[in-house]
Order: sequence, then C-alpha cells, then structure tokens
Amino acid sequence: MKLQDLQYGEWRKIYLPEASCAFDGDYCFHVRRGDASRLMIYLCGGGVSWDRDSAKWPSVPETTEKYGHVGLYTVCADTQPEVMSIRTGAENGFHSTTEENPLCGWSEIMIPYATGDFHTGAGDLTFTAADGSERVLHHHGYLNLQKVLKIAREVFPSVERLLICGESAGAFGTAALAGDIMDAFPECDDVTILADSALMSFDWSASAREIWQSPPHIADAVTTENMVTDWFRAVYARHGDKPRYLFSCGCRDQILIMFRVYAETGIFTIDPEHCEEFRGNLAAMCRDLKEMNPKFSFYIHDFMADELAPGVLHCSFANGFYTNGRIDGVSPKEWLEDAMNDRLYDVGMGLLEGE
Repeated sequence: MKLQDLQYGEWRKIYLPEASCAFDGDYCFHVRRGDASRLMIYLCGGGVSWDRDSAKWPSVPETTEKYGHVGLYTVCADTQPEVMSIRTGAENGFHSTTEENPLCGWSEIMIPYATGDFHTGAGDLTFTAADGSERVLHHHGYLNLQKVLKIAREVFPSVERLLICGESAGAFGTAALAGDIMDAFPECDDVTILADSALMSFDWSASAREIWQSPPHIADAVTTENMVTDWFRAVYARHGDKPRYLFSCGCRDQILIMFRVYAETGIFTIDPEHCEEFRGNLAAMCRDLKEMNPKFSFYIHDFMADELAPGVLHCSFANGFYTNGRIDGVSPKEWLEDAMNDRLYDVGMGLLEGE
C-alpha cells in the first residue's frame, strides 16, 4: 500500500490475512490520510483476559444471553473499533476532522484490539470454554502490532511529529509499546505519549509471562501491581526525555474499579470504599511517575458518566468531554494541545486529595 492509494481525510480499512483476532476472525486496522509528516497511532481498548478463567467470557452475545455473564474482552477487530472509536470520535473526540480539533489534519493509524492481552501478547492459550469445550485464544496483540508497524513505516516514511496514544486497554498498551513504536520511527524527534485511563492494581506478572506470552522486554518489565508505571519506567529507561509523557484518568474511574473488584471477587460492583482505594492508588501512581520524570504531565478529572454512580467517566478523549469537559478551567483538548507544544502542566491534581 502506498500513500497515494489513500484518499485524503477518509478512513480506509486494511485487512491483514497473516494477523489474527482472538478466535481466528479476520484482523484489520484503519488508516486515515492527512498530513503525512504528522502521524497519530491509536491503540483501541476493549477489556482484558488475564487467566484461563477470564478467557471463558469473551464479549460475544452468547456470554450474556446464555450464561448471564459480563463479557470481559473484545474478540473482533472487524467491527468493534470502527463502531466504537471512528464513528464516535469523528463526531466529537480527538479523531474528529473538525477544525476545533488540533489533530484534525493529522494522519492516523487506528489499531484494533481483539486479543485480550493489552496489545502485548505473542502466544496461544488453551482453555476450557464455558460450554466445556477446549478452545484456543490467540493472544497475538504484539504480533499484530508489529505487522501494522511494518506497513505504517512504508506508508509514512518521513514522520516529523508522532502521537502515540490509547484509551483503556489501549492505554495499557500505549505504556507497554510506546518504545517499540518509537523504534519504528527513529528519525522522529517530536514524540508525545498519551495513555488515557489505565490503572488496575493486580499481580500481572503471570499474565504477561505465561498467559499472554509477551516478549521478554515487556513481560520482564512487570515487577509491581501497577504494570503501567512499570512499563513507563521501561520506556523512560530506553528513550529518556525524548518523548513527552502524558497520562489522564478519572479520579474514581468506574470501569477500572469494577474490573479490579471482579478480578478479586468475581463480581462486578463498586462502592465508595473501592473508589477511595482507587483514588489513593492513582495518587501514588502520579507521584511515582513524577518522581521518574518531573515533566510527566497529568489530566485528572471527575467527569460524571452516571449521576447515580459513585465512580466517574472511563476515558475522555474520544467523546464530547475532549472539547466540552473542563477541570481547573482546562479541557482535555487544550491540555493535550499545550503539552504537544511543550507547555506542560498538570490538571485536576486536587481531585486526588481526600475529602
């Protein structure tokens, strides 16, 4: 595929027959041609499978309709990212092509997530499905990424500005894979890394090594219960101050809290105690990352997804809060634009203080 094959401003779906979704479905990624010197690489989200038990519950209709269980991870690249990210973002998020979006003229590569491994897997997992049959889950997120990056390098050979970003599971992947993506564009000195909504305190080491079979440079970096901090430390050790480091999260992220509680109890629930635990963990994470690099910048918010819920919105860059939400008088859009122009500052840190 060549750049001239792409029509300016429109999305193109590219199928990769040699890549794989969780259960052998067709894998694809999406490209939008804009300014070829400015490239946004976006990692999609969609849950996670961290052991053989969680592997039983893919996000397919049968999981809910037959077994009454919540789907834990997406398995189809062909539809989920296009519906959830491109359509929503084109209307009002940072995928938007409207002039109010500072990224509107950029080229973009959107990498779907359909492997349950935070985009980091390189192996197959045999497990017993809910119906008792034996199945194989292709944790091929890392393998898929490498295939996409090979094409990206060919299509965009002269990138001068690079934004590496992702939300939810894609934000975990952003921290894990930013170093690999930067290595694919070594001539680019203007790099920004943005991870939106990624914190789930858990013992991830066995998942990375044994379940996902992530490459050693990814799996071996996981040494604490906060793998995002671990992975950012690995990026910093590898690339130092070359990229700008950005992290955004709700102070009581409802989805992240519920996944964390489910991992421990098998029940999706949330209460004020869980919220306070999360807020404390998030505050500690910000302190650790700021200690690693004083220029590390944060956007902490309390945007409400549901007025009756104790938690707050999960992700804020591919929806209307990107331009309309404000914390400390600053929108996520303004914060990101400033940061990418070396005006680095923190927003919403007061939300991490106790009541």
